[in-house]
Amino acid sequence: MTPQNVAVNLTTQYRPCVSSSNPALTSGSRTLSGPMPVRTCLDLLNSGALAFTIVWNTGQTSTVSVNATVVGAALVVTFTGVVSSGLFTGSSVVQVVTGPATDVLLCTASLGTVSSVYSLVTLEITSL
Repeated sequence: MTPQNVAVNLTTQYRPCVSSSNPALTSGSRTLSGPMPVRTCLDLLNSGALAFTIVWNTGQTSTVSVNATVVGAALVVTFTGVVSSGLFTGSSVVQVVTGPATDVLLCTASLGTVSSVYSLVTLEITSL
């Protein structure tokens, strides 16, 4: 498996959203775009810590610090952690991303590349 430079374009849309503490909040999103360091297909299956910021339709933001766990023939990535700043600071976070793993599995077997993965995302933020 030959490491190579990769470009990542990630968009996550959270909708519809329901918040009892902020009824005006109905949707949110996060984006990531740009070059990544040298990677192999096996890196797609790595677990680890990361942080990202959600921008809500109200203009408010939530920075989320999580640990990601990747499993399965269906690509299932579970993020667990807390909102570290912004709206909902201190609340617990569980985000589950579920999508087909066909391209990822072919890539790890050196039989192809991953051009895109479309997934279903569920996000739960719970006040502690």
